[in-house]
Amino acid sequence: MKTTKITSVICLLLITVGAYSQPRQSEEPTVSKEEAELLKDAVTLSEESHGAAIEMLSAKRTGKSSAAIDFALATLFFQKGDLPAAEKAYRESLRKLPSFNRARANLARVLIQQDRLTEAEEVLKPVIMSGKAKPETLTLIGYTFLMKGESVPAESAYRQALLLKPDDISAYRGLAKCLIDQERYREAIGLLENILEKDPGNDQLWLLLANANVAVGKADAAIVKLECARYLKAASPEAIATLGDLYVNRNQPHDALSAYREAFSFKKSPAGRIFRAAEGFVMLRDYHGAEEMIGKLEFAPEPLSKSQAKRLHRLRAHLSYLKGDMKTAIISYKKLLEEDPLDADALIVLGDLYREEGKLEEAVISYERASHIKGKEAEALIRQAQVEVERERYSKAVELLESSLVFVHKKSVAKYLEQIRRLAKSRF
Repeated sequence: MKTTKITSVICLLLITVGAYSQPRQSEEPTVSKEEAELLKDAVTLSEESHGAAIEMLSAKRTGKSSAAIDFALATLFFQKGDLPAAEKAYRESLRKLPSFNRARANLARVLIQQDRLTEAEEVLKPVIMSGKAKPETLTLIGYTFLMKGESVPAESAYRQALLLKPDDISAYRGLAKCLIDQERYREAIGLLENILEKDPGNDQLWLLLANANVAVGKADAAIVKLECARYLKAASPEAIATLGDLYVNRNQPHDALSAYREAFSFKKSPAGRIFRAAEGFVMLRDYHGAEEMIGKLEFAPEPLSKSQAKRLHRLRAHLSYLKGDMKTAIISYKKLLEEDPLDADALIVLGDLYREEGKLEEAVISYERASHIKGKEAEALIRQAQVEVERERYSKAVELLESSLVFVHKKSVAKYLEQIRRLAKSRF
């Protein structure tokens, strides 16, 4: 999980070193001359080796040493990625000086990186109650609330941060996310467009703006925004993949494929995203795009999970169908059913394939099997009824449609049922 970055170790240590020569402040620790020299040495040593600097500070730290020593040590641990050790040292620093707000903010960052959001909130509460929170701390508080799904207090924190630091892009981005979470999309759009005038290279803001436009039904505007970001080379792979999704929704497979190629040109493109693109092309019945995306999945750098492998098998089967190779498609779906006889989706598609081939009896058998699987009863019964209509067995079709409405009542199906009833009556 990404959070606000901690200031570099060297800067933090230098700030702390300067504390011994300043008047004592309740929010900052003081150091002796010896401790100041120790911290200066740690600064120099950390440029070459974090480990050596940590070892040196650890050897000199005691229960009575300045909270600055613990703070510097904690920051070195954090930069090294040792979060448990960083947490322990920051807590020791706060034990010695509870009003040390920089240590409190950094401890919260450590906890946030471990998804311990409630604990981070508790750590930050004294800063909130004191009314002395700095803009960076208020932004961190907003982030903590936002990650917990509490967008209203998060919004309040971000707005306070912006009052103190009007050019804080992180706070603006957080505020925009709060507005989107509260479905205040038009406010978010206005805010984001204003920020992007000042920071047009921010890829996260472009994606947020596009998503907000989609939410208010302005997919065309979202495409324009993402194409602008793409032109400015300020679009993240996720933003470009989203552009591909929007083109799929507009039935523009050529443009979608161009976007997906760019989005997935990175070595570690997420498989789940590529699956979504492949399935989009399948939906458009565009086998060229589907085939290219399936190729990316087959040569993915990371091995696919068992469920993903099954999903890929299904895509290959449907690709065979799109290419007109019905025989291979039927064999592929049968293989899926050998692995999982209760795969209702495979049963329904297999029924569709048989039906297209004119093998209506086989189609009915496949639909009947699917109709006994929970959640797919209505869909399978409707398909079976359609076959019976094709065979002019209207009374049987009526029974099947009536049964489907027991599971899921749809007006379109009820209307279709009335039409078939009239056909059935006209036979007598």
